[in-house]
Amino acid sequence: MGILAKRSKDKNIIDTVFTMVKKASDAKVKYGEDNVIDVTIGALCDENGKFTIFDSVSEVYKNLDKMDIAPYAESFIGNNDYLREIKSWVLGKHEEKFSVGAIATPGGSGSVSSTLKNILDPEETLLIPNIGWGPYKIMAKEHDLKIETYELFNEKDEFNIESFRKKSSEIMKSQGKVLAIINDPCHNPTGYSMSGSEWESIVEVMNDLSEDGNYILLNDIAYIDYAVKGYEESRKYMERFTDLSPKNLVVFSFSCSKTLTKYGLRVGGSVFISNEEKNVDEYMRANEFTCRGIWSNVPKGGMKLFSTIQSDEILRDKLTKERDSYVKLLEKRSKIFLEEAYEAGLEVYPYKEGFFITLKIEDKKISESLEKLNRENIYPIQVAHGIRIAICGSPSKKLEGLAKKIKKIIG
Repeated sequence: MGILAKRSKDKNIIDTVFTMVKKASDAKVKYGEDNVIDVTIGALCDENGKFTIFDSVSEVYKNLDKMDIAPYAESFIGNNDYLREIKSWVLGKHEEKFSVGAIATPGGSGSVSSTLKNILDPEETLLIPNIGWGPYKIMAKEHDLKIETYELFNEKDEFNIESFRKKSSEIMKSQGKVLAIINDPCHNPTGYSMSGSEWESIVEVMNDLSEDGNYILLNDIAYIDYAVKGYEESRKYMERFTDLSPKNLVVFSFSCSKTLTKYGLRVGGSVFISNEEKNVDEYMRANEFTCRGIWSNVPKGGMKLFSTIQSDEILRDKLTKERDSYVKLLEKRSKIFLEEAYEAGLEVYPYKEGFFITLKIEDKKISESLEKLNRENIYPIQVAHGIRIAICGSPSKKLEGLAKKIKKIIG
């Protein structure tokens, strides 16, 4: 029989990201840092290529009392002050419009994983975008789920609501429930952000299909605090959820890793809303069990760090100001790359804001294109239906001329 459970026998991760990161690292050693263009790094870096650590955050963390860091959290669902502050930060002025619940999770990843676990039964189907964050599929496998994809973009380079509706309808008919993931704003890996009217169409689909069952939307908002339009405008779309059918639920997956640039603290959360209090109560009860049964406790220091900053207007403004300077830097970097891409005729998926830009590459040409780029010491990341350029981790000077160079290499 072997030592593994049947569901674990074919588990095998081939991580294209870390494989390419190693190639880039080896090339830097061999050819020198200045002779390598490394656009693999999916974390925020400054103009010297150094990992960004917000001073406004580090100052608060180093001054936390040791008893705010070392002991267990107050509860396995998280510290009360943390839960209060993530609900307030995620929802803003919209918080009072819904029934709301929240749990602390180990990073945004913990939020996504616990949502899959508590909404779908094994062998049921999860709906995800055809271009998206790779670990969605890994998490689905971990929870014995099937995957169906909707086309992210239509021919006009807008959100493909027709594909989203069609796939949602098929799943609702087959299992009487839909769980769909939308990563917005600042989509990973394309940098797309949806308009208010696109969100209105999403709510319409959810409500139409709720006549036949529950529709649960997982809104992955890991990068929301890097939206160009700022805090209030980036959350304006949440107003649309006031029209949700009472049979529906929205789960926001929030990540302190990006918001605070404290990836290693592994702190995030699920904030969930409904226009039916019973839905929130049921989901909270199930997640309380998951928190205890899977990770037991989220790092107290990370939660205290977030709640200390968010509850203090001066500290919060300091962080916002520092983070906004990087939002402007991302704007500058994206402009450099996109203007040159347009001039060179290099096709990219529609980018609005965020950490990444993705090249439109035919699936059959992706591997060949990567090999050609690697030979010229350019190291991007392969994603579904394209090649990702991480402008978040690349100094502006490394992006100058890059789009034209890529076009010349891959044709």
